[in-house]
Amino acid sequence: MKTKSGLVDLPLFPLNVVLFPGQTLPLHIFEPRYRALIAHCIAEKEPFGVVLADEDTGEPSIVGTLAKITQVQKLPDGRLDILCVGTERFRLEDVRVGDDDYLLGNGFLFPFKKNIKLNREDKRDALRRLKIYLKLLAQVNDLEFQFDDLPRNSIELAVLTAIVLQVPLEDKQQILNIENIGDMLEFEQRILQEEIFTLGLMARAVPPVEEIGIFSRN
Repeated sequence: MKTKSGLVDLPLFPLNVVLFPGQTLPLHIFEPRYRALIAHCIAEKEPFGVVLADEDTGEPSIVGTLAKITQVQKLPDGRLDILCVGTERFRLEDVRVGDDDYLLGNGFLFPFKKNIKLNREDKRDALRRLKIYLKLLAQVNDLEFQFDDLPRNSIELAVLTAIVLQVPLEDKQQILNIENIGDMLEFEQRILQEEIFTLGLMARAVPPVEEIGIFSRN
């Protein structure tokens, strides 16, 4: 990966996932071209770009996230289990196939920007709605979440919301594409409002544990 005035040149890993900065991503590497990609990144101590692959064409999305490899487990047959963490967004200018058959991309780093639309009340409302969503999500799925350490920083709040939202990948990619944090939070709040309504209906349809019986839930 080379940087010059924000320009990046990096190997690309198209996946059926949208990765956000700060999000962890475990991967099982078995294809020879992606073994070569990971070997290159390990040797050069460089990240690779995670991009959402189009379901029909396999073409990578224009906006992706750099993934830093944090753990590597080499298996006897040459396969790899790796753990990565998202670091920075990028926007691709062009894509080509490299000598080792994996994709290479040129583009620019695409940092989050704050805009004047964002104020303290907006952040407070965003945090409140996220808490409601997580509580309903936990209730419907019989899970437990801790709410003590939710971020107050607007960028961290927007990114965490994007990570935890249980929505189609197309919606997640649309969130990743948004440059300004205020616009991102505003878009996420519309999604959260719809999801809260749906989860609320589902939560009311789930009977209390004492009414279900210990052997009746499959």
